[in-house]
Amino acid sequence: MAAVHRLFAAYLFLVGLAVGAYFVISPLYAGQGNLADASDVWDILNWFMAVAAILLVLVTFVGTKSLADDASSWDRFVANGRFHIAVALLLGFLNNWFASQWGEGGFEPVAFLWVVIDIAMPMLAVTMAIKLWREPHAPFGARD
Repeated sequence: MAAVHRLFAAYLFLVGLAVGAYFVISPLYAGQGNLADASDVWDILNWFMAVAAILLVLVTFVGTKSLADDASSWDRFVANGRFHIAVALLLGFLNNWFASQWGEGGFEPVAFLWVVIDIAMPMLAVTMAIKLWREPHAPFGARD
């Protein structure tokens, strides 16, 4: 199970790092024609982000269920907060992604939601990746 935790951690870390870095640098060259168009790179990153968002929901859900019966209120609050943020991130991401890729009938993605997603995804993905990497034998997201 430790190998699975480390694999998930590496994936989440790399996706979080890629999304965060690209979010910062994409406005610097978008539309200049010297590199790939920013939307082309986002189209590729979105596939990796979809897998990461699903993994985040899975990891944080198992983390909420694996808390000990005598876990403190703070530990429960943090675990449930991570889970609910991951679910909101997944729902917002899927809604915007489907609208941008396959939306018809005037259904457009919300630009501000992309900004929120592109900020929240790296934060949650990298913090969960570090947690999984440091605690490879603990259940997902649980505290030792």
